[in-house]
Amino acid sequence: MAIQLYSYSKNDLEKAVEIILSKAESFIIPGKKSEEQPEDLISQTEASKFLHVSIPTIIDWRKNKNLPHYNFSGRFYYSKKELLEYGRRNRK
Repeated sequence: MAIQLYSYSKNDLEKAVEIILSKAESFIIPGKKSEEQPEDLISQTEASKFLHVSIPTIIDWRKNKNLPHYNFSGRFYYSKKELLEYGRRNRK
């Protein structure tokens, strides 16, 4: 069995890291615009404050009036953008 040992200098390793980082910075995911930011999701409590309604009202809207939401392990989160759109569509 042949064993090969490689030895690199600190400068060689630093240069390799610089090359990898420069390539990673220029990497763009296909189909995704670079100016897009992921939406910030807020908790149910924050959503009730954002809409100036009670938590039971948020729960009722979620269950009965199709309030857009995301369920992660039994916890509900809301997108501010989607809440604003929902409010505009459902004005009294």
